[in-house]
Amino acid sequence: MPTPESIDDVFSALGKFVRIRSRSVQASAKSADGGAETAAKRALFVLRHGPIRAGELAAAMSADPSTMSRHVAQLVDDGLVRREPDPEDGRACRLVLTDDGFERVAVLAARRREAIGELVADWPDEDFATFAHLLTRFVDAVEAHSMNKDLRGDA
Repeated sequence: MPTPESIDDVFSALGKFVRIRSRSVQASAKSADGGAETAAKRALFVLRHGPIRAGELAAAMSADPSTMSRHVAQLVDDGLVRREPDPEDGRACRLVLTDDGFERVAVLAARRREAIGELVADWPDEDFATFAHLLTRFVDAVEAHSMNKDLRGDA
């Protein structure tokens, strides 16, 4: 069992990360190139794996369906995503990346890799692999706990 101090350290680090990330996103959004990776653009990373319905996209991103609907509308307006009829249910539609969408996600992925690569350039590969594994494990545990609370009706 972790010590109370180590748990406090994790919360402090996560809080600091969220604040830094928030400031960074706000600054990027105001930049002239418009290259910020907004929540809408993060959806492109899910959509690059193939067409899915909007509800499935919202679930995959742990997002509110109405918020995701606004993001999808933005992506469609930007020409990065198109809607097409669902072959299994003609009343529904699937979201599909356009060629521009695939190009944009490739640029965003390259930016992500470059940014993280610079941050951990002096880390041994093994350390980064361990970090990636443990962070993924932690986030998966948070997600599972959150889902269990939602299913139980806890707030």
